[in-house]
Amino acid sequence: MLKSLCAGSVIVCSLIVAAPAIAQHEDSHVSNQAPADVKTVNAMCPIGKEPIVPSAGTVEYKGKTIGLCCPSCGNEFSAWDEAQKDEFVALAIAHREPGQERHGIQHEQVVAWTAPYTLDTCIVSGGTLGSMGDPIVKMYDGREVRFCCSGCIEKFEADKIGYFKKIDEQIIADQLPYYPAQTCIVTGESLVEDGEDVGINMVYNNRLVRLCCTMCKKEFKADPAKFMEQLDKQVADAQRADYPIDTCVVGGGKLGSMGEPVEMVVGGRLVRLCCDGCIEKVNTDPVKYLSMFKEAPESQKGDAQ
Repeated sequence: MLKSLCAGSVIVCSLIVAAPAIAQHEDSHVSNQAPADVKTVNAMCPIGKEPIVPSAGTVEYKGKTIGLCCPSCGNEFSAWDEAQKDEFVALAIAHREPGQERHGIQHEQVVAWTAPYTLDTCIVSGGTLGSMGDPIVKMYDGREVRFCCSGCIEKFEADKIGYFKKIDEQIIADQLPYYPAQTCIVTGESLVEDGEDVGINMVYNNRLVRLCCTMCKKEFKADPAKFMEQLDKQVADAQRADYPIDTCVVGGGKLGSMGEPVEMVVGGRLVRLCCDGCIEKVNTDPVKYLSMFKEAPESQKGDAQ
């Protein structure tokens, strides 16, 4: 995306004195002091959106150690439902935690490039995501997948290759109409010969990438962030002039009212926002915000600057 990550809203953690502790859930355990050599999955506190502090302790959840910014955050995290916790862990693994960009926090391990899951149905059940409550977000080798319920996860993991093939087919069909170029993103070679499309479709972490030959896959995967940055620029340049909405899909304010609009690419579509603070909200629920392009009143279309 053109501007990565989110400057999440600041939530100041206050020290709670002599307050009754929130009951801990069975799936998480709060530790009052983190060992010096503990490896946490996150850099930002899930509650305070501030950098984690070793002295604040940790929470163990499904084999993952969650760092905190102050002791009271442990009990608050434990009170979250499973879907909220799973979503935070998925964002932490993908290094897309709210507040990370604002503080300039970088993880020791650098993820090459990630993108949110933009299909609106569960690949296992076929049901609409959100129809059974908040979708469950899971990460597989840095790639995000969303499910309608926990019951679908076991079926998916029993045949990941088969289900990822189905996901890729749907992503290609969904994103191909918006693909901005008829040239290979690696070599620049034309994807059209004698009027026929000869391009190869590849899905990389939920985004369609078109190449001229299989040899280009290896070069692309050696530095995917570089090539995705180029592709996102092509998408933005191709779609900016005819962008259909003149307001921020998150905040609702007029684009340009808070300075130059912030641009990101989601599922092959350009999304223009009022500020950096809206980026992570789009990443968290991309289907919701992409659907707004279909619902935009005719009076708003074609007026964005």
